[in-house]
Amino acid sequence: NNAVGFDFGLTTFLVGSDDTRFHAPLYYHQLLNKLSQAQKRLSSKKKGSNNRHKARLNVARIHQKIVNLRHDYFFKLAHELTDSYDYIFLEDLNLKAMQRLWGRKVSDLGHATFVNILKHVASIKGKEVAFVDRFYPSSKTCHICGRINHALSLSDRTWACACGATHDRDINAAINILIEGASSIGLGAVRPAIKEASSA
Repeated sequence: NNAVGFDFGLTTFLVGSDDTRFHAPLYYHQLLNKLSQAQKRLSSKKKGSNNRHKARLNVARIHQKIVNLRHDYFFKLAHELTDSYDYIFLEDLNLKAMQRLWGRKVSDLGHATFVNILKHVASIKGKEVAFVDRFYPSSKTCHICGRINHALSLSDRTWACACGATHDRDINAAINILIEGASSIGLGAVRPAIKEASSA
């Protein structure tokens, strides 16, 4: 169990092939009201005035607090993962396309920032972070028989394969990411530790 695959999601930040789940705090969303009020006060101040300068600094402080909170959480999570696993496999995501679909929430999750921090922490500890190609159909592929469910939509959270297995979409994707990732770096066959309630 020293190797794990993680599926990145919007509802749950990371879902592991061993059913480990991490929910990322949406710090921008948490501080949005405070930020909006600060920006409103800034817009009401006279340009060039000392009060406007103070209001601008207050807005900048809130933005910096969001960044600091997010970084602190990501570093703690990166250390937790690298203490638990020697190999961590992730999907190489098209974040720009995701931002076009889901907007601000993708930015608030900060997946790219987390991945960079995870790689940094892993390199210090001698652990490995590897990526599965973004075009690999991890969600649509049955990790038991290998069939691809081309009809699977984004709204389908569970699905049944013709082989008889029933899958939680996210766990199935994470298991496939683990299997594909381990194969791509030559780890050989892996036996995922699954807590999936559904298999035939």
